[in-house]
Amino acid sequence: MFKFFVPVVCALTLFTSACSSNYNADEVPDVAPESLYEVAQSAMASGDYTLARRYLEAIDSRYPFGELSEQVQLDLIYVYYKSREPELTSAQISRFQRLSPTSPNADYVLFMKGLNQIQMRSDLIQDFLGLNRSQKDPTHYYEAIQTFKELMETYPDSLYISDAYQRVIYIREQLAEREYAIANFYFSKEAYVSAIRHCQNILYSYRSTSYLDKALNLMEESYNALGLPVPAEHTQEVFNASFANR
Repeated sequence: MFKFFVPVVCALTLFTSACSSNYNADEVPDVAPESLYEVAQSAMASGDYTLARRYLEAIDSRYPFGELSEQVQLDLIYVYYKSREPELTSAQISRFQRLSPTSPNADYVLFMKGLNQIQMRSDLIQDFLGLNRSQKDPTHYYEAIQTFKELMETYPDSLYISDAYQRVIYIREQLAEREYAIANFYFSKEAYVSAIRHCQNILYSYRSTSYLDKALNLMEESYNALGLPVPAEHTQEVFNASFANR
């Protein structure tokens, strides 16, 4: 089943790949759907998502109610995702969930929804250059966390639970980094109350991340800058209690 396929090659040519549909009836032979699907499978295995998409879309268009219909729809989700077309991926996921709500592959589709929401926050060029994602609009990250939580709650025995859990940890780390960067910015501008508020966001929502100690230290500095020794001392006590074994 190609829903489990994990590629190891990322083609740099995706920088300039087309975003429109690749299906052209004249380019796909008029043969049995099984023969078309063999080509699509081979293309996916080799990382040729353009060719795979063309043949999968042909099968989907010509045989919408055939025996391969559900698997083709699952493969289209994957191929659109690997082609970095989040809007098409999202539309295909919604279509699958609408047409096959009780599918045994529903957990996979939900997992792919979360991955796609993470991808919506990324940029191919920025990712290739290794630029930091943490300062971008976090909306899609919040959505991805909710999707992965839904997966964990609805399908606790899913094969994708472990991976989803690790994704949530990664997202929370990114969100904590964003909050800390904002707090640091306000601190540099001597807007100490705003700096404290963003540090508190880390304490309330992201205390399991690596930014907890940094947030506590910045909070203490901010309280001291405001001439508030009592809350500064309390913050130091929290830090000592939290990191006593370091």
